Amino acid sequence: MLAVIALAITAILLSHRVNRAVTQETRLVNAADAAAYSAASWTARRLNLIAYTNRAMIANHIAVGHLVAYISWLRYVDQGAARLARYTSYLPYVGTATRIAQRVVRTGLITSERMSWGYINGVDALHTLMQLSQLDARRQLTRPTINAVMQRVANQYDQNYRVNQLGDLSRLPTPYASGIRALLVAEGLANFSRVQTAEPGEDHRYFTGLLNRSIHHNHHLRRWLEGGQSTAWPRYGAGGRNWDFRIPLIIRFRKQGATNRAPLADAGGWRSRDRLQVSTFEFGKDGWGWSGWDTIARGRADADRIASGYSGVNRYTRLRPRDNGEYRFRLSALVTAPIPGITEHDALQSHLSMAEVIYRVPDNCGATCPNPDQPPTLFNPYWQANLTATDLPGLR
Repeated sequence: MLAVIALAITAILLSHRVNRAVTQETRLVNAADAAAYSAASWTARRLNLIAYTNRAMIANHIAVGHLVAYISWLRYVDQGAARLARYTSYLPYVGTATRIAQRVVRTGLITSERMSWGYINGVDALHTLMQLSQLDARRQLTRPTINAVMQRVANQYDQNYRVNQLGDLSRLPTPYASGIRALLVAEGLANFSRVQTAEPGEDHRYFTGLLNRSIHHNHHLRRWLEGGQSTAWPRYGAGGRNWDFRIPLIIRFRKQGATNRAPLADAGGWRSRDRLQVSTFEFGKDGWGWSGWDTIARGRADADRIASGYSGVNRYTRLRPRDNGEYRFRLSALVTAPIPGITEHDALQSHLSMAEVIYRVPDNCGATCPNPDQPPTLFNPYWQANLTATDLPGLR
């Protein structure tokens, strides 16, 4: 009977120890998985933040160009309204109406010019803040910051857990320790080097290409911002604000307007101009035909002059070009802890978990989404975190 009781007590103790060991191992694995996934989520959020701010800077820069084109158009309308009021000043009722219209246009122009100064300078200040936020996001992608994030997550499971402590590697089996050491060093260097700060004009026209595609994607933007890429004033006839009207054998009108954007986003900004011309059909001793064009109203605007200097987009953050197009950000979490009840110095329990950050366009986001086959970019916020299988260099 005593033997049965002893066996039962022994079985209970063994079962308790096994259950405790399994629980401890499970907690360690969960901590490692949570740490790795949290680091990947942290990284994905910073990459998406960079993407949102890049998109915002492009949208703001385009908005400044649209505003410059609008001011140019208003100035041409103001000059045309003033000339019309002068021509009709002696006509009853008509002269009064045109004078009122001219004052309304002039008030709108003055108000728009004053507001434009504040808006463009505000955009410059906002761009500076966004560029600083991108630098801070890059700082938060460094290995020390990522390890600190992992450590906070692991400590929620146990205060004794340590994450990615290189000093603990000496207490692990040699092949395993060597592989993890190489993995952690390579990951830190690779993840940080995949992101770089670039300047428009020094990036092989990458930023300019994105700006052009954004403008040509919308026909309303094409109408207002179509023109050349130059710091000079735009060439008439090259823009989208063009129309003509004629009464056969009597008179004809034509309106022309174009907007130039500088080759560099921060050089010259935007320049726009508009004009209205008229030509009459004339009869003379040498025959008949249309006369040359006479300009009856014109307007032009320059972002630098409106705001006393427009910086535009001085710099932005992008992915460093890679020949193989591989842009996976891999994050590893090695969680180590002393083995309870064992006082040996080398006794250590550990688990390695891995996560990754990948660029993936959602399947159901509609026709406005980019082509899923296009390479990853920091201009679309489609970075997401996933746990992945553990893969150590040199170990299979």
